[in-house]
Amino acid sequence: MRLPLSAAAAFTGLLALQSAAQTGGMDMAAMQKWSSAKVVRYRVEGVHSARASVVKGDYEGKADVTDRLTVEFGWDVRKRRIIEPVTVTDGKTELRNIKSDGTNCPPPQLKGEYEHFQSVSHTLSSPDQVQVKGTRAYPPGSVSNYPASCSMRAVPGGKEDVIVWVAGLAPEVLGMPVMPKSPVAISADRKSFSVKGADGWVWTYTPTLVQ
Repeated sequence: MRLPLSAAAAFTGLLALQSAAQTGGMDMAAMQKWSSAKVVRYRVEGVHSARASVVKGDYEGKADVTDRLTVEFGWDVRKRRIIEPVTVTDGKTELRNIKSDGTNCPPPQLKGEYEHFQSVSHTLSSPDQVQVKGTRAYPPGSVSNYPASCSMRAVPGGKEDVIVWVAGLAPEVLGMPVMPKSPVAISADRKSFSVKGADGWVWTYTPTLVQ
């Protein structure tokens, strides 16, 4: 999820407007707990769930792709900045429903594992944002010769560079009113909240009080 400093500030401002407009829906105990905190530890679990190309190149080979990435860091609530160290943990990509989309040809045949995102390195791109650099790995395989025919031909695998961003956000979100069209979804137990990111990622934030 890419939320540069200005976007993160706008996000916080929007939540403040929601609070002012719907104070009756606030959880005051949660608001007091998190607004009085000095430092929290965030576990941010990203889940990618979207249809994506699983062969390298402009071919009709797609699948329902699920991938996971977990980013953990400290968060200074008052200064609104990340406290290092930051840890990044990769999940394993899962594929379902592999097809040659938009054709009546057989699905592509993969001769290896597709990895949607494999982290390589991470750094702070700003005081409140982690940039995670990674690769997308395509296995060699075979695809149809569509639109000429449905006969299959071999294609090479390969890799490409990919970047995701994870921003630190205010834990006071957990005390805000629950609104259907809000940019944030708060869990029923108010222990975590989720934000939709780019490219099919959803990021779920679970804070733990440190001090």
